[in-house]
Amino acid sequence: MNLILDLGNTRCKIAVVEGKTILESGNYARLSPKEIARFHERHPGIEGVIVSSVVNYSRELIDYLATLFPTCIELNASTPIPLTNLYATPETLGYDRIAAVVGAHSLYPGMNALVIDAGTAITYDLITASGTYPGGNISPGLDTRFRALHKFTNRLPLLERPASGPVLVGSKTQEAIQAGVVHGIVFEMDGFIRSIGLEYPDLQVVLTGGDAKFFAGKLKSSIFVDPVLNLIGLNSILVHNAK
Repeated sequence: MNLILDLGNTRCKIAVVEGKTILESGNYARLSPKEIARFHERHPGIEGVIVSSVVNYSRELIDYLATLFPTCIELNASTPIPLTNLYATPETLGYDRIAAVVGAHSLYPGMNALVIDAGTAITYDLITASGTYPGGNISPGLDTRFRALHKFTNRLPLLERPASGPVLVGSKTQEAIQAGVVHGIVFEMDGFIRSIGLEYPDLQVVLTGGDAKFFAGKLKSSIFVDPVLNLIGLNSILVHNAK
């Protein structure tokens, strides 16, 4: 049983994981030592903790975790992972992308898999059946595209995602923006899935991230939605390093 800490720009995720099962999780604007202690009290069998962060955090946090758990791992570019990383600049590779591909490899061992993480940015990351990570692609996310159209043009309004649809061809500016942004992303996703699948047969596609549910029903391709893929991947990295 392990504790997973995923510290993002605006939210902090914490989860207790055993194998590939999430026993308990939480999502906080700020994660305090008291909250960590509560998880520890409810799950006294926790043996290790891993911290993945895109923001700076205090050494006091690591020192505190080290007093609670026998194994404490800070994920960084040099942390050993249970796959072969062929990325040319591993020091620039986001920890969320690392965790996602490790999670996919854990769930679909011996299979080609494509992870699509739909959030502020949309990332496409491939893991091969042999356990090799050759790399992936990054493009602007849903809300990022809406904001960019508003910011970098003079008269286009700032819009949000439509509640349904959108139409294929907009008959007014609001519809045109929403259709262009949403369908553009859908066509992009389906296009990458189709093209990568031609080179990597029997491709398993896993959609994760904050906008995963929004796009899941809009894709023509066969996919799996897994909102906790990163947590599963982080746990696999922790287990790999605790051996």
